[in-house]
Amino acid sequence: MRRSERRSAPSLSFSVRPMRSHALLLILCTVGLSSFAASKEPLQLGDALRQNLLATAPMPDYPYEMRQHHVEGSGVFELFFDYDSGRLREVHVVKSTGSQMLDGYAIGALKLWKAKPHAVNAVLVPVRFTMTRQR
Repeated sequence: MRRSERRSAPSLSFSVRPMRSHALLLILCTVGLSSFAASKEPLQLGDALRQNLLATAPMPDYPYEMRQHHVEGSGVFELFFDYDSGRLREVHVVKSTGSQMLDGYAIGALKLWKAKPHAVNAVLVPVRFTMTRQR
C-alpha cells in the first residue's frame, strides 16, 4: 500500500465516529420514548378517566329483575384493550360480584367499552350493584 492510501483511511474513520454517536443517540432516544408508552400494568378507572384515555365507557345498569329480588354485589373487572386500535380484547373477572347473573350483566355492558388508540393496555373497573342510591 502506498502512504497516500494509508492517510485517507483515518479521514474515513472520522466520518464513521460521528455516525456511531448519532446511532447511539437515536437508540437512546427510542428507548427513552418507549418508556412513555402505555404500561402493561392496568390503570385504575379513575386514572383512565382523568387522563381521558377512554373513548366509550358506559357503566352497567342495575337490572330490574335483580333489583326486584334484592340481589346486590360489588366486583372488579379487568379490561384488556388492543393498544393500536383501542378495541376491547378481553374482560376478566378479578373479583366476582357474588352473583353469576350480575357478573354477566356487568360483562355485557363492559364489552361496549373502547379506549383511545395508543392510550392504554388494561383498566381495572369496579362495578357495584346496590339497592341504595349512589351519588
